[in-house]
Amino acid sequence: MKRAAWILAVIFGLAFLGATLMNADLIAGSRKALASGVFRDKSSIPAARFQLVVVIPDTDDSFFRGILDGIRDAAPVYEAAVQVFRYPQAAISEAGRYYDIALRAKVDGLIMYTPRNDLDSGRGDRARRNGVIFVPVGTDAPAGARPGFIGSGSLLQGFEGGKLICEHLGASARIGVILPSSGSGESLEEPLYRGISAAIKAFPGATIAAVARAQPGVLSGEEAASSLLRAEPGINALFCSNSIDTTGAAQVVVDLNRVGRILIIGADETPEINRYIDKGVVAASIVRDSKRIGLEAVRLFSRLKAGAVAREIVEAGFTVKVSKGAE
Repeated sequence: MKRAAWILAVIFGLAFLGATLMNADLIAGSRKALASGVFRDKSSIPAARFQLVVVIPDTDDSFFRGILDGIRDAAPVYEAAVQVFRYPQAAISEAGRYYDIALRAKVDGLIMYTPRNDLDSGRGDRARRNGVIFVPVGTDAPAGARPGFIGSGSLLQGFEGGKLICEHLGASARIGVILPSSGSGESLEEPLYRGISAAIKAFPGATIAAVARAQPGVLSGEEAASSLLRAEPGINALFCSNSIDTTGAAQVVVDLNRVGRILIIGADETPEINRYIDKGVVAASIVRDSKRIGLEAVRLFSRLKAGAVAREIVEAGFTVKVSKGAE
């Protein structure tokens, strides 16, 4: 069984990493191959010294695109070749499989999306024992996370969203919240929900009228927004946690001819969201700095590789893009 598992690991390594795992010389050669395959302008990029694997959900959510953009921008600065593994958002077990492959391949570094409800707290230690630098990224750090996690906290996002809603609607706010598909458990325990709830306490009478959890997929925002508005017709504000759900909720409000009667606070930035903001369909979008997450992840990898110690959990922060009609 052990021999079969070893052979399987080699096969996966050849297929996914483009590296022969038999010895260090061939791994070094694969680093150069990865660099030439990943970077477009080969003449302006030094030969890659490090092999860096990224494990991330396969989704159109702009938050994850931003993380990858940051990683790819920073990688040549730190002489790293990047290999990206994507897994279906609903199949988190696939992420663990890629993690195992990266450790068997003994790559230099692994940047991995790690959700708040991740139960495997030992990934960093196991990676360290295998000589791999592990950098977890995401939104909210899992319980008990050690310094080194880089994210943009949902608690702050929710607080900002609740504040924006009540600045427009005050005590009359009846909020429908679309929670991210990556979460699980009770809504009241979600950092995003707790942030909104804390913000609206300053406006007695404002309330969270209903909550729906999005499902993976491009139509999740439309389905969640539609179900909220059917269940609670009195909702006059929708809070969305990511770009996909923002676009979907906006489309539902347009289709129902309720623009101006339902305030939408969205998340992140895409050309489509910008158009909805320009037209006043979306009142504001909380744009998380996910590109900074990617940049900081590569920077931290380089520091740890040089022997530094991670000393904090990094909060990337956000900006708010507001519709002129909502100012």
